[in-house]
Amino acid sequence: MKIPMIEPTSRPVGAAPLFRPLADAIGVVSIGHPLVAWDPRPCRVSPGERILLMLWDILAGKTPLYRLAERLTTTDVAMLVGQGRRPEDCTDDSLGRALDKLHRAGPAKVFSAWALAAYAHDGITLETGHFDTTSRSVAGAFAAREGPGVHPASGDSQDHRPDLQPIRMTLLVNREGVPLFGTVESGHRSDKTLNAARIDRLVQAFTPEPWRDLIDVADSALVTRPNLAQLERAGIRFVSRCPETFAAVAAAKAAAWAADAWIPVGRLAIRVDGAPDWASEQSGIIDGRTYRLVVSRSSAGDPRAQRAVDRAIAADRDTLERTARTLAAETFACEADAQAALDRWRATAVEGWHPVSGTVVSRTHQTRRGRPRKAADADTVTPGHVVPTVGPVDETRRQRAVAQRSAFVLITTVPADRLSAAELLAEYKGQVHVERHFHFLKDPLLVDALCVKQPERLEALGYVWLGACL
Repeated sequence: MKIPMIEPTSRPVGAAPLFRPLADAIGVVSIGHPLVAWDPRPCRVSPGERILLMLWDILAGKTPLYRLAERLTTTDVAMLVGQGRRPEDCTDDSLGRALDKLHRAGPAKVFSAWALAAYAHDGITLETGHFDTTSRSVAGAFAAREGPGVHPASGDSQDHRPDLQPIRMTLLVNREGVPLFGTVESGHRSDKTLNAARIDRLVQAFTPEPWRDLIDVADSALVTRPNLAQLERAGIRFVSRCPETFAAVAAAKAAAWAADAWIPVGRLAIRVDGAPDWASEQSGIIDGRTYRLVVSRSSAGDPRAQRAVDRAIAADRDTLERTARTLAAETFACEADAQAALDRWRATAVEGWHPVSGTVVSRTHQTRRGRPRKAADADTVTPGHVVPTVGPVDETRRQRAVAQRSAFVLITTVPADRLSAAELLAEYKGQVHVERHFHFLKDPLLVDALCVKQPERLEALGYVWLGACL
């Protein structure tokens, strides 16, 4: 790894050790030098110590920045950051100036320094990297801006606040959930774009050697044709969920059910009542490249898949019954015409859920009113009529459809001799480690819509939140 040099600043004698291990591990105490330039003469509390107090406040329950000094009046500030520090030194203006200094130093670079220092300090390894993105709503009016920097903008709001502009956050963690890499991005950027940018950044941040052992795990937003080509050029092995839009997914599922050679995986769900999973090894070709595809299904069908299949069955039956009523009400000149109409109706239902059948009958009736003549044959006709029937759904077929719809397909370049199908599924389900951080970031009890007037401070504050995840 290309680890930047981090030289901790000198700390005053008597600094209490309560937060010292945390400060040393994440490198917050070193933010004053050389990462951030500041003048110690007019300041009792360094920018790094102010950032540390923000981190402490986030982890302890989150106070609005303008009320942090008030909260610190009931806190032993000297024990947290050192003797001579006072609550009144942490006003909202001083915290804002600390965010300004963090932004000028490059918050992404500073966060990487914190994370790499933590990895080096505790000997943490990065055999597997789990990556994901989330959004965070921002309160206030921000002018539309172009160019570099983070800009709140209308986009996909994952916290369901379309009335507010979001920013986006990305995070890469190891198998144990320790962050190594994270960014704060403009709100309009898509997950697919962020995945492509993240691959470039990782290639620039690492020397080529770690790619031999690193496995990159991400959600389905990673799997686009340009991203797959980019991953191959970089030599990065990855695991992701293949989107249903790729034809290889349907082909892999069909092959898995045709072979019916499922590998028992066991319970991978965290829930106590989680059902056992099964896997089937397949392969597929996308843009001339062969990938390992692992079809995963659970013994318990996904309720959403069941509802989707039942809706399709109900819609199919409604259509068939409506066309059947129309067909039954029609009169044909002869039985041959009626049989042809029945055959056409049956042909339309071949791909449907319900079996259909029908019979052709003749109904003789006279063509004139009144008492029939003795020569009745001259006054009667025998046209054809269709009696259609819509049958019940094959329950075995329905259950298979639910199982196939519940199943998903993993795409990977990791060879089978390194990770078996069971290990591959377990690794992918490890995405919960990064998602836990996002639950923390989006917890309304900790932080609701962020309200910072300047986009530069907003970006710096976003990295402070990522630092809290670390």
